Amino acid sequence: MEFIKKSILQKNKLNVVTTSTGSTCTIIPDTNAVYNFKIVLTSEVKNLGFFNVNMDYDVPQISSNPVIVTGTTESRLSELLKYTITENFINMYLVYDGFNGVDYATSPSNQNITYYINEIKYHDIIVDGVSTTSYEFYTIGSTSPQFINAPYFKDFNNENIVSNPEIKDDVFIDRQQISAFENNYRLEYIKSLLDLETYAGGNFFKIVNNT
Repeated sequence: MEFIKKSILQKNKLNVVTTSTGSTCTIIPDTNAVYNFKIVLTSEVKNLGFFNVNMDYDVPQISSNPVIVTGTTESRLSELLKYTITENFINMYLVYDGFNGVDYATSPSNQNITYYINEIKYHDIIVDGVSTTSYEFYTIGSTSPQFINAPYFKDFNNENIVSNPEIKDDVFIDRQQISAFENNYRLEYIKSLLDLETYAGGNFFKIVNNT
């Protein structure tokens, strides 16, 4: 946190005192003055990026008994609307088939609706156009694939990464046609000892002067 200290001028007022001998004026602080400040607050959030899960950790199995999970959420009833335009509540939504749809048997009216999406039970109660939605589903405890009971750790190589990387595999490398990538058969173009000493074909040569 940064500490900033500022000084402001105090507001004064003119105090006039009148006596039989005349009037005197003095400047005194105005204790009734009102001071207004505009303070701009800024914050810097450091994104820690992804956290990793150590899946090699020996996970203890806490419980495999069915557990009911409940909560509140936004209504998802619109996801079950049919394409047909009708005011009949029975024909407005998909019928529950064991996985998705409105359970009309437990939905007395279009203001009290029970429906399922991906086997998750939702219950909408609509009062004056405002919907209150609750949900519930069963899980099998820590043995469920939706349950992760393993330590999280921070890999600092993933810092400031907020999404999965985009990998493009259509990358081509156009190597430059320079002497460092040429084959040694181009030695046939060397006509003198000086050319051999300055040759950059990617190899080193030991030159022995036999004269």
